[in-house]
Amino acid sequence: LLERMDGGRFHTVHSSTTKAVCAASNKRPTGAKGAQAQSLDVAHAVGLALAAGPERWTAMEGGYPIIVEGECVGGIGVSGGSWEFDDRVARAAVDAIGASYQIDDK
Repeated sequence: LLERMDGGRFHTVHSSTTKAVCAASNKRPTGAKGAQAQSLDVAHAVGLALAAGPERWTAMEGGYPIIVEGECVGGIGVSGGSWEFDDRVARAAVDAIGASYQIDDK
């Protein structure tokens, strides 16, 4: 499912889709952290995006995996606001459907 608000900027469709794919494939929220939760500098973040493909990895906040009964069943990506706003909306969406965004939290 993909929706864009009336008046939403065109690039937000691509950004939100990338966030959802990245969150689902990595089974963790998107952001500037590596697989071991280490902070990534710009060079490493760009390197990861180039290695994985620009449509499969992003350091932008706003992507969350959807975890149901310990299994990742998809992802959600939100784009168009500040990174903090996108992150809050995506997390609230996962909470609203009764899912989790962490494998070990339920």
